[in-house]
Amino acid sequence: MSSSEIFYGLGDLMYWVFINTLEPLGDAPWRIVLIGGFAGFGYWMYRQAQYNKQAAADPNQIK
Repeated sequence: MSSSEIFYGLGDLMYWVFINTLEPLGDAPWRIVLIGGFAGFGYWMYRQAQYNKQAAADPNQIK
């Protein structure tokens, strides 16, 4: 078994994965990532607001 057979085998596997899984999904993967990013950013801002309220209510903090 030569290295070219391994690389061609990997190439065939990647091509099969692309044709049978990624291509039928179309735009779904990037939309899922985009929606997840917005949800994560919203959660981050919510938690930051909570931390800011807690810090404003604590007079014993180092500034």
